[in-house]
Amino acid sequence: MIPTVHYVMGGIPTTINAEVVSPTEGNPDAVVPGLMAIGEAACVSVHGANRLGTNSLLDLIVFGRAAALRAAEIVKPGSRVPEANGHSEERTLQALRQDPPQQGRQ
Repeated sequence: MIPTVHYVMGGIPTTINAEVVSPTEGNPDAVVPGLMAIGEAACVSVHGANRLGTNSLLDLIVFGRAAALRAAEIVKPGSRVPEANGHSEERTLQALRQDPPQQGRQ
């Protein structure tokens, strides 16, 4: 038998509707428009916040459905995703290329 990890702590902070939370000074519950996370990445679980269901089918069903319902509310037919400005991609690639990565970089 191969052991598996069923739950781990941490993850991307999200609402119960799978929207990624990115706190600001004025709003600790601010969400990133259009960005969602569920399953192994999200910091939400049927077993409590900050507990990742790494192989929990129940988590995927519950929060996958919540994400789909929320996406149906906010994504309008025919809407377009704004083009990236090119700077964010390069900044991300530079951060990934660093050895070792710097903690706390903005």
